[in-house]
Amino acid sequence: EALLESLGYQQELKRAVNVLGNLALVLSDITPTASLLIVGTGVVVAAGTGSVWAYLIGCFLAINVALCMGELGSMFPVAGGLFSIVTRVLGKPIGFIAMVDYMGQAVFLPATVAIGIGVYLAIFIPGIPQNIIAAIVMIVVTGAALLAIRFNAILTAFFLALESLVVIALAISGLVHLQQPLSILTSPVMTDGKGGITAAALSAIVLAIAVAMFSVNGYDSAINFSEETKGEARQVGRAVVVAAAIGIALELVTFILVVFAVPDVKAFVNSTTPVLDVAKSSFGTTFYNIVALGAIIAILNASLAITLQFSRIVWAAGRDHAWPTVISEWIGKVEPGRGAPWVATLIVGAFATILCLQGKLVAVVTFTAVLLITLYALICISALVSRFTQKDLPRPWKMPLWPAPPIIGLVGCVVALSQQKPADLLTIGVLFAAGAIYYFVWVRPHGDRYWNVQVNPQLELEKLAHHDTV
Repeated sequence: EALLESLGYQQELKRAVNVLGNLALVLSDITPTASLLIVGTGVVVAAGTGSVWAYLIGCFLAINVALCMGELGSMFPVAGGLFSIVTRVLGKPIGFIAMVDYMGQAVFLPATVAIGIGVYLAIFIPGIPQNIIAAIVMIVVTGAALLAIRFNAILTAFFLALESLVVIALAISGLVHLQQPLSILTSPVMTDGKGGITAAALSAIVLAIAVAMFSVNGYDSAINFSEETKGEARQVGRAVVVAAAIGIALELVTFILVVFAVPDVKAFVNSTTPVLDVAKSSFGTTFYNIVALGAIIAILNASLAITLQFSRIVWAAGRDHAWPTVISEWIGKVEPGRGAPWVATLIVGAFATILCLQGKLVAVVTFTAVLLITLYALICISALVSRFTQKDLPRPWKMPLWPAPPIIGLVGCVVALSQQKPADLLTIGVLFAAGAIYYFVWVRPHGDRYWNVQVNPQLELEKLAHHDTV
């Protein structure tokens, strides 16, 4: 709490979970099962069997980004997470753009996961209206997210245990039925869009890297839950890296085993449920149905964890007065009994529900991946700059091998962004331009009334020193 006060905040959310509870929430946010079955489909669509390379490179980049987040998150353990970090390191204008990026994720990311539930429910109930079911799921999840964080940590831990069994079962199904040669890596193929196959171009694999990084995303939520976590700030940094390592290991190993167990490459790259199809070919319909049920549980769990995460981010933006006073104060409300940011939770749930009714899975996945990689790039830059401009600030958890992780992460993010769909890049460019106009026209002229994130390292040091002498 001393560090929180030095950053200019009072304790408003309840510190109700320990580090293990934080880790359960974060791993549920990463959700290896749902990511493999939903986002993994997007990787296969983008790169076919080249998706193995996309996952290998994407996971390598992700662990480097996680190291950057771990260090910076231990320095600035606040609910705003990545946008708070970027603001404090790179300044208010760039930090505001990072916040706009995070707000975009708050709208699209919960829906990205929820939309996938219809695909797997359709296995049991053919013809089910998938978008409507996804919207209903988001309404239920939003209601659960309004409950106390401790209850949700226990709930997500229970579901996480169940979905972990599904990931392990998928890995085993691949391991005992390995049948593809190494040539699926040396000569990767992908869908030609007409039910056939064609050679997977390098550009397609690079495009899929961003989606693969999105698949293992979620470890940043350890920072978003930090104001509700008991213990020292260094534990936040460790939680980021440990969660990333566990999530990446589970997803990467399972995905590689599944691809090498594919009985029919042509059918695999053209399927809407490629990973699940391998489970069916390995152990039959009963196992296929069990995995599908596990996928539904994982999607529910992930939707809850992600909604919890982004409600904290939206709440933090209100606390930092990113918007006009009336709106910021409304968004920044906390329910006294449970300590939940209830207005922010309802906002995240409402936008995600609307998007569920309108969105298509692959389109939502690729757009959200571009938002994600852009913010990762800003974090890598922050990890480089902070060592020079904030060298006197305490770093409760310090990344190893600096400056390699931020440099590797930044180069990878730039290369991945260079191959994304022009429409996605244009949309995000317009979003950022609108955010910049709002900042310079409205926020900046009002001085300290808006976007009052503390960006003075010396002031932080003085507050910490004062606390130590009291």
